Amino acid sequence: MSKKKKHEEHENHERWLVSYADFITLLFAFFVVMYSVSSVNEGKYRVLSESMVSAFTNQKPLGQMSVVELPLEQSRPAMEKDIQKRPDDFQVYIQVANALESLDHGSADVSVQNTARGISIKIKDEVAFDSGSVELKREVREILDLLAALVKNLPNLISVEGHTDTIPIRSAQFPSNWELSAARSAALVRYFINQHQLSPERFSATGFGGERPLESNETSEGRSANRRVEIVILRETAIPESDQMSSLF
Repeated sequence: MSKKKKHEEHENHERWLVSYADFITLLFAFFVVMYSVSSVNEGKYRVLSESMVSAFTNQKPLGQMSVVELPLEQSRPAMEKDIQKRPDDFQVYIQVANALESLDHGSADVSVQNTARGISIKIKDEVAFDSGSVELKREVREILDLLAALVKNLPNLISVEGHTDTIPIRSAQFPSNWELSAARSAALVRYFINQHQLSPERFSATGFGGERPLESNETSEGRSANRRVEIVILRETAIPESDQMSSLF
């Protein structure tokens, strides 16, 4: 009887080990699955976050914002620094891009970029002006109306910059491309101020002529890309001291 009793106790002990081993195996499998799921989610989050930052810092044009995997460990400090430094810039960028996409203009005519200076809206001259003219066309007025509504409550300064190609213009009104580009940028500033009552002290108007091309002026396509006006919503929110002093003289 004692032998049988000992044998039964031995069998019960073995069953307990089997159950324990099954439990440990299931627990291990559970943690492996949980770790795998958490790693995938973290990866997706990082790709999304860094794609948003890359769209802001790498000058992605309108209509070309895409999810691109970046070197995570290297780009994370830059991403965190950019977010801390410019918490609202990306939101403004998205608002501007979405607003312009709602208009009947393709990304070839109007583009939005994020640069070191700020949010840059490039408008090709054929959308804005007739050849050799500074009269604003209906198409560009629609764009300016949208932008005025978006920047009205922002504190940022705004730089409006005119650009031409390198083919000389000689007319009674505009002896050179410098005068033409400056007059075109001034026309945009005047529209913002007169039509939308934006503060004049927020604006500057500059003419660069053909000295800052985007493409080669050797081709008609390049010259077309270079003839443009740029509206830059600057990161600065106050007039620099040097500019304030110079206005006194």
